[in-house]
Amino acid sequence: MRYSVVSKEMAAERLAAEAEKAGALNITRTKLLGGVFCDLDEAQAGKLARIPGLKVKLLKEFNTDQVMTELPPVETISDVFYLLRSYFSPPLTGTGLTVAVLDSGVRKTHRSLLNKVIYEANFSESPSADDVFGHGTQVAFVVAGGMHGIGEKAGVSPGATIMNIKVISDEGLGSDESIILGIDRVCDLAEEARRNGLWPTDEMYPNVINLSLGGEDDGDEDNPVRVACREASEVYGLDVIAAAGNSGPKMTTVMLPACDPEVIAVGAIETNDDLVVWEKSARGPTIQGETKPDFVIWGTNLEMASNDNDEEYVSKSGTSFAAPMLAGLTGLLWESGRRAYGESWPFRWTEARQYAPYFSTKPVNAPVKKDNAYGFGLPAMGTMLGQVAQTSAPAADMTSAMNMLMMMTMMAGMTGGF
Repeated sequence: MRYSVVSKEMAAERLAAEAEKAGALNITRTKLLGGVFCDLDEAQAGKLARIPGLKVKLLKEFNTDQVMTELPPVETISDVFYLLRSYFSPPLTGTGLTVAVLDSGVRKTHRSLLNKVIYEANFSESPSADDVFGHGTQVAFVVAGGMHGIGEKAGVSPGATIMNIKVISDEGLGSDESIILGIDRVCDLAEEARRNGLWPTDEMYPNVINLSLGGEDDGDEDNPVRVACREASEVYGLDVIAAAGNSGPKMTTVMLPACDPEVIAVGAIETNDDLVVWEKSARGPTIQGETKPDFVIWGTNLEMASNDNDEEYVSKSGTSFAAPMLAGLTGLLWESGRRAYGESWPFRWTEARQYAPYFSTKPVNAPVKKDNAYGFGLPAMGTMLGQVAQTSAPAADMTSAMNMLMMMTMMAGMTGGF
């Protein structure tokens, strides 16, 4: 059986030596975790667990969760985001954003994803980084699919790029080990980009990790995947965005790693309704009592690229697709801010959360404070972009201000008042 062996006191080298002494096989070290993965039988695991300061755990199973739906009967989210982008001149595209999609692979030959995948790595048990299961292609599309023209099927930031980090097998399953090794690789890429003096807008500089996957929350803040996510956020400066899960409306159903306070947990609202939380969207609190999710965004009846062939599209629902929508929105907000304040202007959801009550919206009957169904609420994109774009431009240049007013009016009418 496969185990993780971690310790806050021991270095990975000593952990590996102790595991080997106990008879472990196929030992794999991880940088972020400060631990190892290895094959042990029950007796060997028990022997290791008796060493003070050591935690020995069976690997957890992680999977994706999605719901097939009918094609959307009204205007698509592609159209909504096209209008949002086009109220700027030149239109926003999310250029400069690179999202590492840790999922089941990506069909990079799909017409909507051509030239979007700039890096691939495979940590699953399957032979290639291609998407046989079908989930990762849809997630990548939501972030960055399509071109820029109206009427085209497109994701939130069609100018963004994707790192295809396969951690889910062709059967739809992953483990602590595959996910942590994937996060390890993304952090290595971020570190390498900084070492080489690349700007954060360079395509080889990852900015966001998207985890549209999850396992059951075990309430352990030292869970290996949670530790890796925290390291990626706190040490490497990456936003880690995760799907809340599709086990609602029961309480305490937010998945791991979305349950971790450092991770941005995203729930889903109905696409064609006025800020109604999707029934299956997971609810908090977490086992440790954290109020989750952090945000909600559209997650039902979304049309996106299929992995079956290069022309086909499918319609699905799930918080798996709400998470990359928030990840993709990073690109529009960041690009807008860079235009106003210069290329060095940063944006992170992790830091923006402290101001979330001022830029998020909920129904009038929802709690004003962060709650366990809506979190802070739906990011009011028009308002956020308007605030970000405010700059000391010459008084004669009123184009952006006028465009913002028009955009906010249009988006409020289309999405129920935000």
